[in-house]
Amino acid sequence: MEQRREVEELVCDLPGGRPDELSFNEPWEIRAFALAVSAHKAGQYEWSEFQSALANSIKDWEDSVDDLADSSWSYYQHWVAALEQVLADNTSLDPSAMNEQTEKVLATPPDKNHHEAHLEPVAIDPATRPR
Repeated sequence: MEQRREVEELVCDLPGGRPDELSFNEPWEIRAFALAVSAHKAGQYEWSEFQSALANSIKDWEDSVDDLADSSWSYYQHWVAALEQVLADNTSLDPSAMNEQTEKVLATPPDKNHHEAHLEPVAIDPATRPR
């Protein structure tokens, strides 16, 4: 129960972590979120390192565009970039192996496991989470 509470606290601070907002627009976004949290929980990096890498990725994007409403904006693209950065900095991450795995994941149809029951919620409403 404690681990779930920790994850819920992380989710509540994300864009869309509030009632009436979508937390994730695409299936890959929740997968990216889950990978980052799992790697942090496994001791691969400190959460503050990830937050710093995320802020740097967003700032780099902001510096590269003329209009912050640019259609290339994707919060979770920056999330993935930050994850890649902290894993590269803190582990023996092999970029070619990561690219190979990425290609495999991207080639998997989004509804591959649609017939399996998913009992855990995808998004958590902070107003209803257990205290």
